[in-house]
Amino acid sequence: MLHRGMRVAATAAARRLGLQEARAGRPKLVYWPKTGHFGKISIMEHRGGRGMAIDAKAPSIDGYKNRPGRFHSPIVDTLWQLRMDLAEDSRRLPLAPVNATEADLPVKSPEDSCTRVTYDFSTNYALAESYRSPWDQVRMGKILEDLDAMAGNVAMQHTRLKDKHRELMIVTAGVDRITLNGRASIKDDIVLEGKVTWTGRSSMEIGMSVKTNDSTWICANFTFVAREPSTGKAALVNPIVPSTDDERIAFERAAQRQNLKKLKRTSSDGELALKQREQTKSIIGNLLEKAAPLKRMPALADKNSILMYKTALSNALTCQPQGQNIHGRIFGGFLMRRAFELAHATAQLFSGGEIIFLEVDDVTFKRPVNIGDLLQLESVVLYTQQKDERSLAGTDHRPHPEIHVEVVAYVTDPSKLTSHVSNTFNFTFAVRNKEKVLAVYPGTELEAERVVRMMLTDKEQEEHDLATMAS
Repeated sequence: MLHRGMRVAATAAARRLGLQEARAGRPKLVYWPKTGHFGKISIMEHRGGRGMAIDAKAPSIDGYKNRPGRFHSPIVDTLWQLRMDLAEDSRRLPLAPVNATEADLPVKSPEDSCTRVTYDFSTNYALAESYRSPWDQVRMGKILEDLDAMAGNVAMQHTRLKDKHRELMIVTAGVDRITLNGRASIKDDIVLEGKVTWTGRSSMEIGMSVKTNDSTWICANFTFVAREPSTGKAALVNPIVPSTDDERIAFERAAQRQNLKKLKRTSSDGELALKQREQTKSIIGNLLEKAAPLKRMPALADKNSILMYKTALSNALTCQPQGQNIHGRIFGGFLMRRAFELAHATAQLFSGGEIIFLEVDDVTFKRPVNIGDLLQLESVVLYTQQKDERSLAGTDHRPHPEIHVEVVAYVTDPSKLTSHVSNTFNFTFAVRNKEKVLAVYPGTELEAERVVRMMLTDKEQEEHDLATMAS
């Protein structure tokens, strides 16, 4: 039991002292007066710099009334708390010039931004209950949300200067494919870890992982960009220099991913459309031919197939202040969680079986979502693959039927009669207890193009994975 006499660290100076005096392997107990609770901060010493580890506890929110985003979850609340305290300390330093040059930004190591958060599910019942799924596993939607929150902290840690404060707006630009390599029981402690693995001029890629008992079961890569708050223009970020073989491999792979994205962006729309049309014309024709009986002769059509539009599901919500990030816009992780939950429900209603999440494909945040916006989420099953069917790249067989679900997020303004796409999410699920699921076919050419685009993306990703493993 911690009594009043122990709260000698209840000042900003003592909090800073706690950060400064922590030693590798010897966490410092620090009191956070804004939230009224104690926590541990560990400074991890390593070659070339230091990183930070957080012992995450469910904090009290009393006395921390003006902070946005506090109601997400205990872990996100802890990350927010750290982020706000780091920002508060930084504002005590002299202000750095807006137009910082490369000479003003010191080179950093990936380990300088390394951050770890422990979910102590085995001993913290309240925390475990807030993450428990109906199947006694960890809720994947909340983990996706937390990954984005933690990646933001890693980006903030990387761009901090020791002797000056930089006014930066750091936002999520995209998320590369997130894959699952296992499952986590709610009874086991898990560890989230992230660090910057690659930097460009104004962007950085952050490698994230989730581990249980030293076994990694989630890998993800988030891309963040730095902007000047007043102008929205790109701002330089600190370069990194990898120092170990693993860091160099991660840097090279991240550079390859970023170069591929750049190549796709710089290619002309007409060139891409022509190339895609040539590649997909026969596939589209085949899909529409299979859909024809379902449209024109439904009584005679194959009972094991269904038209794509009949798998659709949707919901809508008004974005509330509790979902905002540090810049006053809706938290990207919140959008990802809501999309995942709708996709999971879509797969469950479609298959009637036990759904297992496998992966989410690349996510690009096209438009910001603001407080008060009306957000409409629309999901549909794009296509399915049967058990023992060969993968799109022809490399292996599926152990279970798979369902590919797309969720499109629209920001809608009824007063102006406008609606714009904010994000598109593509999720893949397996159905564990079913031998077969319905085949899904597009009913229009536009739907067919949408399906084939995703099929080709999945095929390219699988081929890229094989090339990466071979190298």
